[in-house]
This record gives sequence, structure tokens and C-alpha cells, in this order.
Amino acid sequence: MTEKKKIYLYIAANLAFLIPVPGRFAYAIIMAVLFNLQMAAITMIFHAIHRTNLASLQNTVLSLTIISLGILFKQILIIFCPVAALTLGFCIYLPTLAFVIIAFFFLDYEHGLKGHLIDNAKKTLALSAFMLLIFLIRDMLGYGTITFPGWKRLIVVHLFENSDIGGASVFLATIPGCLVLVSALISFYIFVSKKLRILENAPDIDSAEEGK
Repeated sequence: MTEKKKIYLYIAANLAFLIPVPGRFAYAIIMAVLFNLQMAAITMIFHAIHRTNLASLQNTVLSLTIISLGILFKQILIIFCPVAALTLGFCIYLPTLAFVIIAFFFLDYEHGLKGHLIDNAKKTLALSAFMLLIFLIRDMLGYGTITFPGWKRLIVVHLFENSDIGGASVFLATIPGCLVLVSALISFYIFVSKKLRILENAPDIDSAEEGK
């Protein structure tokens, strides 16, 4: 897969996760845990399907698996932190609907189960890290807090004496603010990647001088 296509898939995946979810760091942690568990589970089931020659049932089995995991996770979350389960609502099932993510994680699987699990783990952790960074910035600047999921409640750490911050930073807590933040970070990533590729492809100055 080309770097350009990877960027497009990362954008689609992140938009699917980031935009509908409320801008609290606690909710990003919950979504990241669910996402990593789902991708690890369906990776193992994916290989089990192919080893048992049931490839014709692949889409059905994978869909049922990821939906079942989402429902189970939602029920556990209701027990552990009801306020988070109520607030997230339908967002819990976003990984199920983001089929572009599943396609991205199952393009190459020739290296066996272990290699595929490691490769997918790297991708899920990269997406999760980006998602956590976005929500940490939104939580800190938009609300003046850092939140964590806790037993029966959200743990709120206030960064300022007066958490009712105002001004332009509150914009980051909104959906348009999230879009702007995601766009800025992805643009920065693309800019840095291009500069690094230019440096890698540039001829060595010392070698050029020796050739004269």
C-alpha cells in the first residue's frame, strides 16, 4: 500500500472514531481499549476461518464477532461506569460500522497469525495513540480538565482553579474544533513526512564534493 493511500485510510478511520465521540479523554481511553480488543479478536478469528476453509462465511462471521464484542463491552461498561456507557451510547458501535478500518487491517496476512497480530497491533496502537492525543488536547484546552474512567463515575482532574475556561480554546471541545485539530495534525504529519523523504532522497554533500 502506498503512503498516500495509508494517509487516506488513517483520515477515514480517525474521523469515524473522533467526530461523534464527546471530547473527553476518558471516553477516548474506553474507545481505544474496545478498538484494540476487537481487532485482536477478529484477527484470530480471521485466520481460524481460513484454516478451516470457511472463507465463504468470512464476512458474516467477522461481522457477528465484532458486533458481539461491542455488545459485551457495552454491558461491562454499564456495570463499570454507567455514566460513560450512557454518554457514549451508539458510539460504542463505531468500530463495527467503520468497515474501511477492517479492510485496512486485512490487506496483507501472508505472514501467519503471529505476524499478522503483531502487524495489526502496531496499527491499532498507532491509531489509538493519535486518538488519545486528540482527546487529551480537547479535554485540557476545551474543558480545563483531564478525565479518566473510574468505578461508577468519571475521575476528573482540574488543571486550573477555575475550570470554566473560555475563549478560543473552548472551540476545540466542539465537533468543528475537533475537525480543525485533526486536519492540523494530519497536515503537520504530511508536511514532516515530505521533508523527511526529501532529506532521505537528497544526495550526500560530502559524496558530491568527492566526486568533483
